[in-house]
Amino acid sequence: MFAQKALFSLRLQPFSHRYALLASGVLLFTLSGQALAQTQTAPAKTAHTADKNKSKNRHSPAQAAKPAKATGNAVEGGTEEVLVTSERRAESPQNIGTSLSVISGKTLTTRNVNNVFDLQYLTPSLQVTPQFGSGQYAFAIRGVGFNDYASNNSPTVGVYVDEVANPVPFATNGMMFDIQRVEVLRGPQGTLYGRNTTGGAINYILNKPTSTFHAGGDVQYGRFGSTKIDGYISGPLSQKLRYRLSGETEQGGAWQHNSDGIKLGRVNRGAARLLLDYQATDTLKFEFNLHGSRDRSDANGLHLYSPMSAFNALNPSAPIYPVSSDRYETNWGTSSEFAKQLGIRPNTKPFSHIDVGGMSFRAEKKLPFVTITDLISYDNMQRQTYMNFDGWSSALADVAFNTRASVLANELRFTSPGKRRLTWVGGIYYAHQYMNDHYQSGFSDLYGFDEDLRYTQMVNTISGFGQATYHITPKLRITGGLRIEHEQRTLSNMSSYEIMNGVITNPGNVVRHEGTNYTLPSGKFEIQYNPIKNDMLYASFTRGIKSGGFTTYNSGSVGVASAPFKPESLLAYEVGNKFSLPSQHLRFNVAGFYYEYSNQQIQSASLNPKTGLVGSIVNAPRSHMYGGEIEAEWHPLRGLTLSQSAGFAVGAFDKFSSLYSAHIVNGLYVGDYRNRKGEELPFPKFTVNGSVSYTWDLGRYNLTTGIDYSLRSTYHSLFGSLYNVAGYTLWGADMSFGPKDGKWTIAAFGKNIFDKKYDVERNYFVQGANIALAGMPATWGVRLSVNY
Repeated sequence: MFAQKALFSLRLQPFSHRYALLASGVLLFTLSGQALAQTQTAPAKTAHTADKNKSKNRHSPAQAAKPAKATGNAVEGGTEEVLVTSERRAESPQNIGTSLSVISGKTLTTRNVNNVFDLQYLTPSLQVTPQFGSGQYAFAIRGVGFNDYASNNSPTVGVYVDEVANPVPFATNGMMFDIQRVEVLRGPQGTLYGRNTTGGAINYILNKPTSTFHAGGDVQYGRFGSTKIDGYISGPLSQKLRYRLSGETEQGGAWQHNSDGIKLGRVNRGAARLLLDYQATDTLKFEFNLHGSRDRSDANGLHLYSPMSAFNALNPSAPIYPVSSDRYETNWGTSSEFAKQLGIRPNTKPFSHIDVGGMSFRAEKKLPFVTITDLISYDNMQRQTYMNFDGWSSALADVAFNTRASVLANELRFTSPGKRRLTWVGGIYYAHQYMNDHYQSGFSDLYGFDEDLRYTQMVNTISGFGQATYHITPKLRITGGLRIEHEQRTLSNMSSYEIMNGVITNPGNVVRHEGTNYTLPSGKFEIQYNPIKNDMLYASFTRGIKSGGFTTYNSGSVGVASAPFKPESLLAYEVGNKFSLPSQHLRFNVAGFYYEYSNQQIQSASLNPKTGLVGSIVNAPRSHMYGGEIEAEWHPLRGLTLSQSAGFAVGAFDKFSSLYSAHIVNGLYVGDYRNRKGEELPFPKFTVNGSVSYTWDLGRYNLTTGIDYSLRSTYHSLFGSLYNVAGYTLWGADMSFGPKDGKWTIAAFGKNIFDKKYDVERNYFVQGANIALAGMPATWGVRLSVNY
């Protein structure tokens, strides 16, 4: 939004780091010793049920060989009974007092969902915004989100892969392959997830290794020359050790162009994952996950949607340029000096190169009175990005990121066994995050200089949590939970330099050290009641916390820009009803909520009396929002599935005055403030999704046809109606044919089949260059799947 950035760095707290790792090491050593001692005497049980389910339901690599406890049983012609693990134990979502959506791996494949951005078209109240079209997405659930194009701050929606958190926003846009299901939890997850989940959580659950050999793959071709190939092999290495190796590659698909007809948008990425499960004994299990991805794709291009007047903003006599009416036309280019700083050519295409690699190790020991789980993970990620935030061929607002980050985390958890009157879970969580960021902006054709920002940040988090559910009667139960979290962030050696003709003009614009920390509680209280069978009423009160942080935008006054903003907190009141009629193959859920926001983090500005406005993240003292969701699934006829969901949310500031301009008095800048009390919070009021599919019984074969749609109302920007994103509705269709044993399938799909012209974001980086990211035009694809 503002062409200014800041810089940070945090220092590792040695004592917390060592104690957390020591606790993990002691547990893993103990469990490993027990495994060696018991392997000789106790044979392991194998999960034959998973393979039976697999042989009966071979849809695709993303659906193959699901463990029985994760998928449940499907009623013939009815709704599938799925178990989820959002409460850290397997349970039906109909028994969980939280509004949540479960998206199966089969649905992800059928709808050609390639990344987290497309999830918003399958679930209500979820919004995913690409910040200035970059690969760093901003998430919002029920309007609770955090807009920031910087690298260092945590999102409000936690993203997890098999319970491993990824707090670095640019690394959450990984490839989605070989996934069993996705769980989208709405509302603050105050206890079990706790950290930075004021909006909610997105949990990816992976397909697991199988006890008998299976293999499969998909080959897909689509519009714009896009191709995708994925596959897996899975099976036993011994009686106790099982493996699953899967991967995916995606190429092509350039759908934008510049005024010379040169294409932009080519995808070039691949990923692989190795899972190992070792069942040492009936009560001791180890799981290992090794994964990596490499992305060398073009970046998204931005288009100008109003006349380009950036030069005129500085010089009233400068020309105003008309723009193309083709929203798929974008332009790029930079100065020779800025290109030299980046090591590229002035006409290099915008690109987004992201590498991620890591591992996780999970040990689980079941005792008569408790199950002990220890999950340790490490991920390393790097981003090199060059983009044009001006949609123009001159150096008006060109940006580049070179970011390195790593996350080390460990959770030690204790869970009560089985289904008892009192069930509980508790544990300790520790994470250490390191980031080194280099952010550059090319403004030479507009302002006569470029900017160079560098910083280092470290974040240390440690928390203790516990949650318990007590069944007062078979129909009535209460749940209470509490999490106490301490976080320390440190920003080091943040410099923001102006560069003219290769010379730094402000060498003293440096902050050597800035820090912020907090110790805060989050938690929940919930009551659930089953008035009749298959009907559950619930009411909950939850408190969520999101970390504070630093603004890392280019700034002539880094001391002002880097001043820490406070943590935000959210008090959530929710009521809901989850109802199903198995005999009628109907499931219907409804939820309503009211939120009270404190210190909401908003992208705005601060004031430097010597230089004027400084782009900053600030805190809005008080705001509120309310709304609700409905979700329904119905199988009125054998083979026919109808699903419908909708989300509604509105919100407003209760106390907030923001800085919008400044004027000079006695040689110093004085701020002009605007009272925003009563103004709407920025998010779509309505999100609606629906689909219908029918499976035709053709003897030994099935033919399935389907159609779906997704509607989003207008997004109202905090920066004025010029930056509102108009609402839109997208339609899709799909068809598949194959034998009932699922050994092969031929499928076709279409997305945005009526070729709706729409934008997914509107913004500005420099005044007078109003840019937007266009949504994808109509696309189609065909796919061949085989499974053994």
